[in-house]
Amino acid sequence: MVKPAAKSAVNSVVKLHGAITGCGYQQLGSDIFHDLSQPLSTLVCLLEVNLLLSRPAKQLRHDLQIALQQANSIVRFERALRELWEAGSEHQDQETLSLAVCLRGVVADLLPMAESARVKLVLASSSDCVVKVQASRLRQALAHVIEFALASSGPGAEVKITADERDGTGQVAVVVSAGTLSACGTPGAKAVTGEKAPPSDGKRREWKGRLGLAIARRILEMAGGSLLAENSADGLRLELRLPSIRGERD
Repeated sequence: MVKPAAKSAVNSVVKLHGAITGCGYQQLGSDIFHDLSQPLSTLVCLLEVNLLLSRPAKQLRHDLQIALQQANSIVRFERALRELWEAGSEHQDQETLSLAVCLRGVVADLLPMAESARVKLVLASSSDCVVKVQASRLRQALAHVIEFALASSGPGAEVKITADERDGTGQVAVVVSAGTLSACGTPGAKAVTGEKAPPSDGKRREWKGRLGLAIARRILEMAGGSLLAENSADGLRLELRLPSIRGERD
């Protein structure tokens, strides 16, 4: 039986898993465009008001600060859409790579993030497997999945990563135990300091998590692989799969 706190965390994480289901891309795209309308509307309104009315310098400066925040939000949405679109591009130069070597590099890069969040990032095993995929894309997919696991972990948690080759398939499993899942199941520097994050921050982090999983899944699919997710009493498990060169030869 799942403990109440762990159950709450798992249920929160479940909301993000639409990003790796069949309808995930369409729903995520719809959500991005829906959320994009708010900063666009605010920016247009501020510009119209300041063009039509004579505003005190202090108020004008305040409005410009808000306008800049909204413009930055629009830029983030544009980059997100571009990254999601590029992840599905068929024009990718595939390379023969060691999955283990690539994984070790990504884990090393993410150690500072894990330390900042007070989460232990452990590469438990990394047996070698040769796969065919664009190196930068594979690193991108691995990073998004591991970052999601880190973000779904509470302070003091352990994110365990294993890699092996089974049935002609290279597999990377990223596991967070139920007892250490974050109460919100989403990224949050505020949670590390004990501060309560504003609701808008929580929504933005949830959206970022969904996007990361969608990008990872799309990259893997373009290389003939897949991204799976499983929630159970044991916690959260994310698994990346890619065909191995050995498996193709067999």
